[in-house]
Amino acid sequence: MKSIEQLQEALEKELNMYKEVAKLVDGKTNVIVKGKVKELDEITKKEQQLISQMGTFEKIRRAIFVNISNEINIKEPTSLSELLLHLEEKGIDSNILNGIDKIRNDLLEVIGQINEINKLNEKLIKQSLDYINLNMELLTSLNEQVNHYGSKATTENTKANKSLLDMRV
Repeated sequence: MKSIEQLQEALEKELNMYKEVAKLVDGKTNVIVKGKVKELDEITKKEQQLISQMGTFEKIRRAIFVNISNEINIKEPTSLSELLLHLEEKGIDSNILNGIDKIRNDLLEVIGQINEINKLNEKLIKQSLDYINLNMELLTSLNEQVNHYGSKATTENTKANKSLLDMRV
């Protein structure tokens, strides 16, 4: 069936895109650690472009699902796994089905890796923001006490001058 070949090709292209996203997301980790905001912005833009392209492949895959379901007279499947079950029931070559199932498993694995890396990056960004907030609080503290020692060695407590940075990010 031509539609099954098209499905396999679309899934392979989608897998390659997810692998590219995984590389970008992994590269983000080093950029976040080094605090290179400009590079992070560039990586994020590339990632958004790939995600947009992946949305197009999702539509193509859905159209292929419709074609296959019409060709084998089944209700349109909601997932690739469901489609594979229907194709197996219809006696489609198991080598083809195994190839598609392998791509599906690879996709799930790459998506899982992306999720894990994204969780790590989220934690790193949160730590960076917490550190920045702590520094801002220290810089903007208005209740800091200053000790002045006079000629009689007494302590005089006065409020420090307001900081130029009287705000919190």
